[in-house]
Amino acid sequence: MNLPRLTCLLSVACVLVFSQTAQAAESAQYFNWTGPYAGVHLGYGWGNADTYVDPLPLPRISDDQAPSTVSPNPSGVFGGAQAGYNYQMGCFVVGIEADLSVSDISGSRSVFPIINNDGTTWPGTVSAHESINWFGTLRPRLGYTVTPNVLIYATGGLAFGDVSYSANGYDPVIAYPASVSTTKVGWVLGGGVEYAVSRCWTIKAEYLYMDLGSESALSTMNGPFYISYDWQTTANIFQIGVNYKF
Repeated sequence: MNLPRLTCLLSVACVLVFSQTAQAAESAQYFNWTGPYAGVHLGYGWGNADTYVDPLPLPRISDDQAPSTVSPNPSGVFGGAQAGYNYQMGCFVVGIEADLSVSDISGSRSVFPIINNDGTTWPGTVSAHESINWFGTLRPRLGYTVTPNVLIYATGGLAFGDVSYSANGYDPVIAYPASVSTTKVGWVLGGGVEYAVSRCWTIKAEYLYMDLGSESALSTMNGPFYISYDWQTTANIFQIGVNYKF
């Protein structure tokens, strides 16, 4: 192939590449947020899973944080899918989004020893575990377009999830276990930023605070001694995602 012909082909290729890039940039520059969308996300969560221990009438538990609290502090990754609808009014965007995630957010902790009511100790241990197996949200969104293709927004609404709890207070001879697996309902609040990279595709980064309330259970050991456990479930959630606008 001679040089003039090669130069001509390369010139045509460059024109096509720059043309496609310009079209994508122009499309994003005049992006309209109105319409349905769907996508996927991946994130990391960490939270507070304080387990309050109330011996009845067993002596209280003691650790270096709080005399009657065990804190598993769960953390882990999660991922899932989302779908929603936006409506743009000038620079403002309102919408609603639903998402569902499979989660590996979990944590465990044990404290030792157990302190008797008279201040003496005996070789007992209390352990607690909590894991969020999956969770989802249903949230209105209210946003503002800083530029036509950059949306910042606040969001909040309903949260729900499947959570497993377990705890055990025991000495070398007797154990006082309890466990619960249930679907919890609570609330979520947060915000994020979303960026339109083309006419159909956007990427986002989002932070949410989720509170799924508390759960209680009694140890399975029959009287006269047993322990009441009360678990709290909150989580900080950071996620990144990609959406396709239909």
